[in-house]
Amino acid sequence: MKKKDRSIIQSLQKDLKKGVKRIYWYLFSSIKYYFLTIKFYLFKKEIYINKISLLLPSRERSKKFERMLNSLKKNCYDINRIEILLLLDEDDKEIQNYKQVIKNIFPEINIKIYIKNLNSHAIRNNFLASNASGEILFPVNDDMIFISKDWDKLIDLEFSKINKDKPCCLWINSGKKYNYLHCDFPILNKSWYKKLGYIGSEFFNFWYLDTWICDLSFKSKKFLVSNKIEVNQLSADTHQNEVDNTFLKNKKDGIPEKDFLIWNKTENNRKEDANKLI
Repeated sequence: MKKKDRSIIQSLQKDLKKGVKRIYWYLFSSIKYYFLTIKFYLFKKEIYINKISLLLPSRERSKKFERMLNSLKKNCYDINRIEILLLLDEDDKEIQNYKQVIKNIFPEINIKIYIKNLNSHAIRNNFLASNASGEILFPVNDDMIFISKDWDKLIDLEFSKINKDKPCCLWINSGKKYNYLHCDFPILNKSWYKKLGYIGSEFFNFWYLDTWICDLSFKSKKFLVSNKIEVNQLSADTHQNEVDNTFLKNKKDGIPEKDFLIWNKTENNRKEDANKLI
């Protein structure tokens, strides 16, 4: 009986903690967004036009890559200031397919191809970030599509509301129910990258790149939540027809479980790196 009572109490405590967290971060993100927006328009600040670097590790998904580029081009305001850094594995069977997509369908987009074997998703993104020339670093996935019209112009607007010389992470609308608690595709300014020297933590096998960035955002409070920019991820986790060999490869060997254990051991690392952003 006591065991059952403790379970009920523990369950209530957990729900209460979740509720308080949701309320706190909803109020924090909302108040911060509207305060910075009002301040921006009140003082008629300048909108900075940024070069935007999309970081894209991909494997055997040339069709999804083409779909992503179609949505990007369709909804982009100024394609000339966009650069895409595409990383493929040396044994990727679709390397020529990617090249044909770029050459025949999207010759006007600045796409740099890197063919290199790297061990994890974070290492791949960090490699691409080290070669990026943009003021804005946007890690994307090949199964993502752009929804918002003029998404690049909206990124300029949102980042112009904060000091460009200070680290900041922009959380966009990636379809989450509580979009102020997590973002699947957080966007970083160059100041954030320079402070840390990386995009994603290389502790992990595959997962947690976005989760790590979001946790540093919470701990440093150096983030802005915007609903203006919307993307959609057609993930194989939720869309059965999206399952492919790359998805199955990433799932094998219990990698998510291994990374969850690593996550629990890296709290102090996250605190240390969050302090670098403050």
